Amino acid sequence: MLTIVFDGICFGDGPPTGVGRAFLSGLAAYAANTPHTCVLLVPAGATVDGLPTVRRVTAPRGALLRQLALPRLLRSLRADVLHSSVAAVPLFARCPTIATAHDLPWLHAELGEPTTAWRRFAAVRSLRTASAVLAPSRLTATDVVAATGRPHRDIWLVPHGTPSVPCADVAARTGPFLVLGDARPRKNLARVREAHALASHSDASLPALQCIGPGHDYVDEAQKGALLARCRAVVHCSLFEGFGLPVLEGLAHGAPVVCSDLPPHREIAGEHAQFVDPRSPAAIAEQLLAVHQDAALRATLAEGGWHRAQHFPPQRVADAWHRVHQQVAR
Repeated sequence: MLTIVFDGICFGDGPPTGVGRAFLSGLAAYAANTPHTCVLLVPAGATVDGLPTVRRVTAPRGALLRQLALPRLLRSLRADVLHSSVAAVPLFARCPTIATAHDLPWLHAELGEPTTAWRRFAAVRSLRTASAVLAPSRLTATDVVAATGRPHRDIWLVPHGTPSVPCADVAARTGPFLVLGDARPRKNLARVREAHALASHSDASLPALQCIGPGHDYVDEAQKGALLARCRAVVHCSLFEGFGLPVLEGLAHGAPVVCSDLPPHREIAGEHAQFVDPRSPAAIAEQLLAVHQDAALRATLAEGGWHRAQHFPPQRVADAWHRVHQQVAR
C-alpha cells in the first residue's frame, strides 16, 4: 500500500472553480476506491469540504516557501508519490512527483495574456523534472512537448471528468444563455456579448445572456446546477482552452452547447455541439438563433451531448491516476 500525497494548491484562492472542481471530483472518486493512503495538502487558510477518507495536512503558501518546505513535509508524511494539481512540484522532493499541465498560454502569443518570465521558468522547470506529467487534452500534451522537450511517452493524457445528472426535459429549458468562466481576455466575452446583441436584434424573444464565475456573479455548486438544468444553452466561445470544462459540464447536464471550434472542445463534445468561429460575432449570433428557434435541434444536441458526457466520469480520471501512481512508484 502506498501513501499518495495530493498537492491541493489549486484550492488556495476561494471556492473551487474550474481546475479545482475537476481535481476535487477526481480525488473523491480515487479516494473512494483505492487501497492506498491519501493525504491532501491544503494551503494555509483554505478549506476543502467532503473527502471523508482523505487526511488533510496544512501546507505553506508561496512559491519559494513551498520549494523549501514541501520536501521536508513529504518526508515526514513518508510519501511514496506527490501528485500536484498544477504544473508546480518541489524540485528537491525525494519521492516521485506528478505535475498537471492544464494549459501553457505563453506559447500562444496571439492571446495577448501577459505571463511573467518567472512563472514560465517555474512551470517549465517543474514539467521537466516531474516523474510524470498529466495533460487534459492532446493540445496541452503537444504544448508540453514543445515547451520542455519531454517525449510524448512521459505525458499521460487524462481528460477531466464530471458527474452526470439526469437529462433535463428540453421543454423546461426556458432560462438564459449561460456562460461559465472568468473574465480573462481569452474567454472572448466582448464578442459573445456583441453576438448576443446581434441575435437579439433579429429575434426579440431571445433569452438573456448570463455570465457566472470569477469576475461575474458568484453562485455555489447547487445554484450552478440549477442554472445548467434550465438554461437555453451553454455558450463557451473562448479563444483558447487547455480543456474546456464548461463544455463538459453543459453536456453532462443535458444542455445544448454552443462553443468555439477548438481541438479540446472537439475532443470533449465530438459532434454533439454547435461549433463556431470565436472571432466572428456574426457566426456566434447565427448559432444562438439556431439553438433558440429550433426545438428539434435543441433536443438532438441535449440527448447526444448527455450520452457523450458519459465517457468522462470522475472514475475514469481516478483509474488513470491509479495507473500513473503505480508506474512512478516503481
